[in-house]
Amino acid sequence: MSVNIVDLVGGYVRLRKQGQNHSALCPFHQEKTPSFSVSESRQIFKCFGCGVGGDVFAFVQQIEHLTFPEAVTFLAERSGIPLPANPAESSGENVERMRLLEIMRLADEFYREQLPRSSDAQDYLARRKITSETISRFGLGFAPPGSQIRDHLSSHGFSLAELEKCGLVARGEGGSCYDKFRSRVTFPIQNLGGQTIAFGGRILGDGVPKYLNSPETPLYSKGRNLYGLLAAREAIRRAGFAILVEGYFDCVVPSQCGVANIVASLGTSLTEGQVHLLGRYTRKVIVNFDPDSAGVNAALRSIDMFLAQGFQVNVLRLPHGEDPDSFVLNHGVERYRKFLKSSESFVDFLLEHFIRQQRDPRSPKGKQEIVDHVLPYITRLPNRIERAEYISKISSRLMLDERIVMTELRRQARSTRRRGDEPGDKSGEEPRTPPEPTLAERTLLAALISDAHREKVIRSLEPDLYLNLVCERIFDQIVQQKNQSSEFCIFTVRKALQDDDLDLFDRLSLQSAEVVLSDEIIASSVEALQDLQCDRISRQIQEEITREERGGVPSPRLEELLRKKEETQRRRRR
Repeated sequence: MSVNIVDLVGGYVRLRKQGQNHSALCPFHQEKTPSFSVSESRQIFKCFGCGVGGDVFAFVQQIEHLTFPEAVTFLAERSGIPLPANPAESSGENVERMRLLEIMRLADEFYREQLPRSSDAQDYLARRKITSETISRFGLGFAPPGSQIRDHLSSHGFSLAELEKCGLVARGEGGSCYDKFRSRVTFPIQNLGGQTIAFGGRILGDGVPKYLNSPETPLYSKGRNLYGLLAAREAIRRAGFAILVEGYFDCVVPSQCGVANIVASLGTSLTEGQVHLLGRYTRKVIVNFDPDSAGVNAALRSIDMFLAQGFQVNVLRLPHGEDPDSFVLNHGVERYRKFLKSSESFVDFLLEHFIRQQRDPRSPKGKQEIVDHVLPYITRLPNRIERAEYISKISSRLMLDERIVMTELRRQARSTRRRGDEPGDKSGEEPRTPPEPTLAERTLLAALISDAHREKVIRSLEPDLYLNLVCERIFDQIVQQKNQSSEFCIFTVRKALQDDDLDLFDRLSLQSAEVVLSDEIIASSVEALQDLQCDRISRQIQEEITREERGGVPSPRLEELLRKKEETQRRRRR
């Protein structure tokens, strides 16, 4: 299967060229400095922070939460490669997931087909100035009244239990099923593979609730998805920042007008998972939530989560109580862009908000309460210079001595640390650090992976030479694989390795691109292993000599051991 790992991973995270490899912030754990590396020549990835690594299949399994067969199918579809169906090899869990995805695909297709048949839905979107191009790009549709989606999918052989599991139907008080999204404009929610996994729906007219979202399902978790991210991720990378809004139209309308680096939070309650997901593409965000109390509270929570994950956060407050959708339509996209450029730092937003909350913000008590509200956010910042700059801003705004505010910040930071969890290991034992391979092992592994040097190394690498070394099983698998096949395959080697050896192999393979190789360096590395072998044999002989000497009587065995020791020393000198 022809899938370049750099192209694949680059669709999920922002890769930077670093020597022979590419680096990025790891998409699988929170970090502020990149420890995630991708090797194009080896076609593998490795995170040196959390330890996750592997090939293209392993990456897709981790990032999309797929089984191995699903990852194979995902990559085949991505590459346009047909796969023969073999249901016997599919697990029950995989079969169920594929059926649910097929249900969602058919539902998405059905809703899109219904939109041109509903004059009310078309009139509604026209009033909101949504173009036909945008309808097509975002896949907007219409869920008709009655039980049409239930009947349509049932006719394709799917059970009510499966439709309920997808969140497309729900049960009433009497236990009967009804279409969940009836009489609503639908917004398909897609994963990063382009598969529809959920829906949002906006009712036509003044019904309640105005907006309805899919529940949590085996396919969909709100905390791991952002609306519009599939379409926006390249624009986010280019712009260097993301705009976060609340609603579907708040995302769709600015995007329609050219603001492409915009995503929606699928509701006001942003999750840490969504922040982490956005962090794959940028560490700068402008929060543009609605100006009502729910939107302001959501902005406060989101600032805290973004700062905790190392983001640079600005807040855009639109005038006249408008949201992004209405503002762009009423005042034009260029004016919206100007507001984006002049968005305020999170500290200015916090100060303005908490000052308005105070009856007397100029009183000592009012200032103390404002400081108490703002400083917990500042303690989230890892950079001392940033903290000092914001302390200066807070002090100036509240007319306080900077030293007093800084002292208060330190007090709050100490209090936070005291309330924090203690380290998980209560045993008092130091964690065991696994042994590291020698420089010679690293060099020879790089040569074994290299097509230009592999044959030469294998001729010199006898099994006794790497016995009991850190890379013993890795060397053994490479030699075995080469003896069994004329073509070297790094994936075959990886498949044969287990746990720590696989982790070590991935790590050294990525680092091998930076290893300088020559005949002299390889020969020197082989000699270094020979030295280690001589030392190992000498130690074993000396231990036997010591045991024989304890008898106090010379023996033929002792004489033989002394001869072996002398031979080993001569060999070492040679």
